[in-house]
Amino acid sequence: MTGRLSVRRRALAALERRLNALGDRVVADAAAREQHLAVTIEDLGERLGALEAVAGAADERAGAGAAQLAARAATLDDQLGALGERIAALEHRLGDELAPMLRAVVDDEAGNRRRLWALRDDPDYALAYTEDEPLVSVAIATHDRLELLLERSLPSVLGQTYERLEVTVVGDAAPPAVGAAVARIGDPRITYINLPTRVRGPEGRHWLTAATQTRNEGYRVARGRWTLDFDDDDALHPDAVAVLLEHARVTRAEVAYGDIEQHAPDGTVERLGAFPPAPGAFSLSAALVHSGLRIFAREHVAAAMGVPGDWYRAERMLRAGVRFAHRPGPVFAYYPTFLWGGRPDPPPA
Repeated sequence: MTGRLSVRRRALAALERRLNALGDRVVADAAAREQHLAVTIEDLGERLGALEAVAGAADERAGAGAAQLAARAATLDDQLGALGERIAALEHRLGDELAPMLRAVVDDEAGNRRRLWALRDDPDYALAYTEDEPLVSVAIATHDRLELLLERSLPSVLGQTYERLEVTVVGDAAPPAVGAAVARIGDPRITYINLPTRVRGPEGRHWLTAATQTRNEGYRVARGRWTLDFDDDDALHPDAVAVLLEHARVTRAEVAYGDIEQHAPDGTVERLGAFPPAPGAFSLSAALVHSGLRIFAREHVAAAMGVPGDWYRAERMLRAGVRFAHRPGPVFAYYPTFLWGGRPDPPPA
């Protein structure tokens, strides 16, 4: 029995030694792993530090590069701004220098002068001043304002103290009712012409040259020594033709004009007129024009220039040397459509 116990004790002692040896090995292996891990962590830290240093240097280089790029961009902006100013100055200079030349080409100023001189050399030219009662041609442009045409415009023209008139009502593609109403008047001095199509001007500028076709048709068919443009919503003073004709014959003017009596819806009346003629103070509805000056037709290009068609015609006459004479005093009542419910804005001054 004692022998068996002794064997067991020896076996347990051997097992304990083996366990202790295994424990020592585990502890030693753990220490080795811990040391290796510490070395690895330290190495990773050093590498991370190196990477951070590299990243910092890269950031510095990128910042310096960005600053250089920003400086270059600012310099380019300055250069572009200076270039834009130079281009604008050059365009302004070219505009100042070229605009008069282009205007002279469009207006055909040299041709207008030659035609005016030829007109004055024509034997019939002087008849406008020498005939006892020269025929005066009045052209009234209309579209669809039939009531104003019948109640205001036409009666004022037909009621002139100077009776040797021909009156041509020119429809701007007017509805049939206009022609029928004019025919019912029964005055032999009246002729009605209706154009088949109506030309629309640029958006917002149609009013500038709205009557171009109708006016030119009136000039074309006029048989009188003198012409007068008129609208379907205005009223000619009873002695307008007589006083303007007398003034033209006394002064030998080729365009004799009076003042404008502008009526507003609130009842106020403003008198407009000036010499020499000026935009906003001159109207061909207040002017008697030598019929030979039909060489100065109305032109649609006036709308592109932002100029009313009647003033564009008058200005071309002035630049060619046409003789204008102002007879102070209103000769017609003007009811501007920009005040009475037509175009939204007044004409430019």
